[in-house]
Amino acid sequence: MLTNTITLEIKKASKESTPILTTEILIENESWPLHTNYFAILWIHSGKGIVETDLMKVKYTENQVFCFNTYQAFALHSKGSTKATLLLFHANFFCIETYHHQVGCNGVLFNNIYATSQIPILPQDREELKSLFNTIKNEIKEEELASNELVFSYLKIFLIKLTRIKNEIDTVINPNTPILPDYLSELTNLINEHYLSEHQPAFYADKLHLTVKTLSTATKQYYQKTVSALIAEKLILKAKWELLHTNTQIKTIASDLGFQDEYYFSRFFKKHIGLSPKHFREEEWKIRKGFLSIP
Repeated sequence: MLTNTITLEIKKASKESTPILTTEILIENESWPLHTNYFAILWIHSGKGIVETDLMKVKYTENQVFCFNTYQAFALHSKGSTKATLLLFHANFFCIETYHHQVGCNGVLFNNIYATSQIPILPQDREELKSLFNTIKNEIKEEELASNELVFSYLKIFLIKLTRIKNEIDTVINPNTPILPDYLSELTNLINEHYLSEHQPAFYADKLHLTVKTLSTATKQYYQKTVSALIAEKLILKAKWELLHTNTQIKTIASDLGFQDEYYFSRFFKKHIGLSPKHFREEEWKIRKGFLSIP
């Protein structure tokens, strides 16, 4: 479990601790891990290997972008030399939920349990994205970043562009891509309807008149995740939202999410996030009640 092996780095996202950062990455036949409370956009420029999270593994190659949620531990396992750039930003600087109607990246680049957010960057898009990224990088170097609306605006444009690319790719029918079976579309509906009360893959397999093995084999093929991983990710997203946006007691949240035991819920949450629900709420509330870059 990556979350248990990679040290969680909590960045404060304040004037003293930059709420948006860029990093150049060079890996030579090794692993490169990251676990932080920032959203992460990883752009692979060259090289190949494996991207791993707690819930999936997928191959990467050059000119691909991956997007990761806050507190989602991930690691690059490079086969040879890999060059990449990393863009990190905190929700205090840019909240994907607040600006969803303008940007549309929530549920596409981030918080989509049925996708890896693996985006191939085609030649016609590379120069524009590279220019936007470099502009963000250069603006970050300027003083008064915390009140610099230019950085916010360029990040917004960058996210819009990536979202459009992802949506366009998803709508193009590739003859080499197998057609999604109808029962997986039905699985999506079943998980959305029952995940709060039904956490076991056997429930969904039974509803679809399939064996658990057959269903998990299919989800691994099409989503790179097991049925259990899909359910767990859905629960984690809901738990994070409740902890961040409500004052609901953790015991009540655990019950609402279908956990009879509050302590089991806490262990489940810490396993995937790296903090207990209590500490997660405390840390994020301290940050989010403080400095906000762009109102």
